Amino acid sequence: MSADTPYREELAHALRVVHAASVLTKSVLRSLKNSVSAETKADDSPVTIADFAAQALIISALHAVYPADAFLGEESADQLRKNEGLAERVWQLVQQAQFSDVQQRENAHARLVFPATKEEMLDVIDRGTNAQLKGRVWVMDPVDGTATFMTGNQYAVCLCLLVDGVQQVTAIGCPNLRVNPQNPVNVKVHEELVDESGFGVILSAIRGEGTSVRTMLSDGLGEPCKIEVRSSTGGKEIKDLDLIESALGSTSLSQAEHKAVAEEVGAKWPGTVIWSQQMKYIALTLGATDVMLRLPLDKARYTHVWDHAGGQLLFQEVGGIIQDIDGGSIDFSHGRRILGDNNYGMIATQPGVFEKVNEAVKAVLARRT
Repeated sequence: MSADTPYREELAHALRVVHAASVLTKSVLRSLKNSVSAETKADDSPVTIADFAAQALIISALHAVYPADAFLGEESADQLRKNEGLAERVWQLVQQAQFSDVQQRENAHARLVFPATKEEMLDVIDRGTNAQLKGRVWVMDPVDGTATFMTGNQYAVCLCLLVDGVQQVTAIGCPNLRVNPQNPVNVKVHEELVDESGFGVILSAIRGEGTSVRTMLSDGLGEPCKIEVRSSTGGKEIKDLDLIESALGSTSLSQAEHKAVAEEVGAKWPGTVIWSQQMKYIALTLGATDVMLRLPLDKARYTHVWDHAGGQLLFQEVGGIIQDIDGGSIDFSHGRRILGDNNYGMIATQPGVFEKVNEAVKAVLARRT
């Protein structure tokens, strides 16, 4: 990467804050021995102290560098404002992360900027409730895959810079993923492939510059290793394609039709099973799986921007193809939700097999009554 590469500075900051948030979340897992309790949000999805604290850390540090930028995160501070005990636990975690950062950085100018008070922490978290995706917006999911994070399995710490709805920079930490960055491709990613002693890996990309993977250490990052751009699935036959899926019965997507697509191309189903949506993109990027389908039952089904922004860029930068069912690119410019009226479903595949998978999807959907 040359010194004049656009967004080089943004990538450096993204790597730094995602690394710090990854270490923070992993410290929660280790202190609670991989058994993390959760609160329940208004939409019945789980959230932990790690989600809140990581979002506070990321936004605070980036806002100090880019005060004019906007932020979009999964969490808001509403629950913390109603629960003083929960807010105090999150605040203690943020303070612990700040103490760790101070210990690691001799130069005060190199330290991350943390909230100065508990009330400021709540306000910082709420900076992520931005609903507009115009201009420069940092989109984050502080813990993608909270359910499997709670059990000590795979999860991701996700950050992506959108500029007018276009992915430009991403860094995604995988604190529990045990992968050798010098030979990461085609490893069989699964929930139990856990880095017990270390801090996993971080994948990153700048649009047009490719995707790299690094080891995460307690006090920094290893050297970047570029993932080669692929033009095919490496000679794998259609019948041997690995279709990545969520745990069976755990999604409102049409898994029966996912299975029917696999049968249409003669492949087994399910292949790889991963809960975290962003970890699905990580598995695709590393070549551990070949196809990801998101077939909703109707256009009322929506998904959230933070579940896809960044992960898609990682995969596309190694040659991956992603379109909606109608053949359109995924549009991140319409706010917090990716609506079915704008992008109906998704098909993501390794290069060389998209057309055959797309034909199978069309055949299966044509059978709907």
